Amino acid sequence: MKPEIFEASIERGSNQLYVKSDRTVAVRNGAFIKLGINDIFYKTESTQSLNIKKRFTCSGDSLVIKGNYNYKLAENDNCSITFDEYEAIEVSKIAQSSTRYKIGERIYAQGGITSSSSGNLTGEQTQIEITKVGETGQVIEAKINKPGLYVLPPENPVQIMNEDGEIIEMDLEFDLASNVSILERDFTDIEGSESETRIRITYPLPKGIKKGEFIVSKQVIFLDKEYSHESLEGEICQITYDYSPINGIPLMPPNSIDPQTTYNAGIAIIDKKLLELDKRLTRMENMNY
Repeated sequence: MKPEIFEASIERGSNQLYVKSDRTVAVRNGAFIKLGINDIFYKTESTQSLNIKKRFTCSGDSLVIKGNYNYKLAENDNCSITFDEYEAIEVSKIAQSSTRYKIGERIYAQGGITSSSSGNLTGEQTQIEITKVGETGQVIEAKINKPGLYVLPPENPVQIMNEDGEIIEMDLEFDLASNVSILERDFTDIEGSESETRIRITYPLPKGIKKGEFIVSKQVIFLDKEYSHESLEGEICQITYDYSPINGIPLMPPNSIDPQTTYNAGIAIIDKKLLELDKRLTRMENMNY
């Protein structure tokens, strides 16, 4: 069977191997696994899918989270990011204006920071429709026609502009948006300490985002014992599924990343079996005298 070759990270003293987020590895209980350049085989016990969900704050081009996530998160991991966005839900107050308006006229909120995306670089402002005017054209009633989408909504009183550039002030009520954006980013660097982890991403989040939440989907492989060598981050690992049915001697898989280690592990098992056989023969010989 073709071996599984993948990138993963593990901390010294742990038995949990974190696979890079873009891979799903087939794991069989008791399979031999080689970690990085280490010449010692470990065995797999089980595997688990894990969704790491963390709140973050923005600091320059980095996301900052609480706790040390070295080796759990790694360079080139992909994450889905959400953050608070706001939409207008009601016109609560309308100021007087000398401009004459018409019923059905649409006017647009100014200010705030709209939520932009690759498909909408300028974002979407709140659009208001005039529903009732007085004899002189003053606005008496208006409704939200399009709620807009903001990272930071404009402060009241909001300046509302018509197509001629004329301004009227209104108080708008904003609430968390019912339909939110989901951004995708890759991690480029992970720096963990005892209290926090700073994560650099491929390119900055849109202007105005100060905090949010991300999810990284990972696979964790549990080893049969704690890893005792230097911690590994994003190293090449290989799982070997083929071994002899009686004594469990690992067989040389095609395209092996390190055939020497496979060979040495097999010889070590054979040597141990020969030693056990030699002891049994010695006991039998002693019984005959």
